[in-house]
Amino acid sequence: MPQIVRVAIGEKFPNLTWPACCPECGTTKSLMKSSSRVGRIKAEQAHLRGGLKVDNGVLHLSYLICPAHAAETQWANRLLENSAVMILIRSIFYLGAGFALALLVGPYRLSNFAELGALLALPILGIAGITSLIWARIATSLRPMRYDPKKNVIVIRFRQAPYATKFRVMNPEATSNQDS
Repeated sequence: MPQIVRVAIGEKFPNLTWPACCPECGTTKSLMKSSSRVGRIKAEQAHLRGGLKVDNGVLHLSYLICPAHAAETQWANRLLENSAVMILIRSIFYLGAGFALALLVGPYRLSNFAELGALLALPILGIAGITSLIWARIATSLRPMRYDPKKNVIVIRFRQAPYATKFRVMNPEATSNQDS
């Protein structure tokens, strides 16, 4: 069962210590470092002369994982990250899925497929995209969900509860005692 852990980071807390096993299968052999990105870069105009203030709220979280699950987790986390490009791509997926739903249950139904032409790619893309998002939510073994740079808190979703427990035990000062 998945567990969500809030982790405090910063100067007051020691560096995070990761269990020396894969978060998915628990193997301790041939582990490699992998990283996932969480947060957003926010840009604001500071004054009228065109100066730009960039608020960098991005954190790269590095952890140990076996090679068998590293690529799968990295791709899944990439699909689910909150960057502007991925939000745009997910919006296209949702639009295409809505278009596919309208074709299946709407007043025109499936009788107008021949008239759609190149627009038929949109519902196909939507169905494939939604399927890939469902796969990503299932496949990711360790997913950084949110990062608040003002509070120095990161929220991590662990798919395996025993791994989350090991992580909490190894980082008692920084982790919360309860699921959030």
